[in-house]
Amino acid sequence: MPEAVSPPPADGRRERQEEFAKELRRLRAAAGNPSFRAMAGKAGSVSHTTLHEAAKGVRFPSWLTTSAFVEVCGGDVDEWRARWYEASGAGEAGQAAEPPDAGRDESGAADGPGEDTIEMPGAAGGRARRSPRTYLVAGAVGGLVLIAGGAALYMRQGDDRKAEARPSATVETPTPRPLVPGDRSVFVRDVTIPDGTAVKAGERFVKTWEIKNAGTVAWHDRFLQRADLPADNGTCSTPGKVRVPDTAPGRHVRVKVPVVAPSRPGSCWVGWKMVDGRGQQFLPGARPIYFVVNVAE
Repeated sequence: MPEAVSPPPADGRRERQEEFAKELRRLRAAAGNPSFRAMAGKAGSVSHTTLHEAAKGVRFPSWLTTSAFVEVCGGDVDEWRARWYEASGAGEAGQAAEPPDAGRDESGAADGPGEDTIEMPGAAGGRARRSPRTYLVAGAVGGLVLIAGGAALYMRQGDDRKAEARPSATVETPTPRPLVPGDRSVFVRDVTIPDGTAVKAGERFVKTWEIKNAGTVAWHDRFLQRADLPADNGTCSTPGKVRVPDTAPGRHVRVKVPVVAPSRPGSCWVGWKMVDGRGQQFLPGARPIYFVVNVAE
């Protein structure tokens, strides 16, 4: 049986989807153009190929792919949800009313197109002339195809509903609580080496952040611990842990990390979490603080 071909996007929807891909590329550029492999490794839910196709505009991404892309690049997920709805045509005739949650790639291993992406079809091909007899045969075959296709669609919709029911439990999972009640940290600014800074291969530099103790408890004997230990070869070299100076509630503090850029060009992203002396995270539900640099020869 020939594979069914999706109908062309509604008027103006293809243009919106192409513009959506451009906006994804702008977001990635603002985040320092991290490699798609690094993005996929950080997201842990989609493959690098799927992320690359979304940015290139080869395929219009599902909401799961979009949310992973946006979160990795530091974008506002709620704001991008509205953009995704507008570009996808959700709510228009024949479109889903909710972001599709089926087909999430939990392992990030799938590199080919699947349910995690929505293909952006091209123009339809021409039509050759047929004899009346050919049309009769084609009509009979087409009827069988429609019957089989309808049954398959019914089964597929049932599977999709089951698949969509699974992630709802994940969405409702409560955010892990701080280790110490009333504890809270807020990123203020990059003091040195803003994200996306170009550095030379093998260059040594010091990354400095300014953060605020926005909670009600004092910080004492705290550290920033690298989140991707053990570090892979080819990424930035740093200590595994750096000390956070003691900080009273409401005060700002600067934390420094010595870094050696890798020996080959590429993009280097390193995340950090606040821990105690045993490595236990104080704020397990908070996003890691990070730096990303572009390494050139």
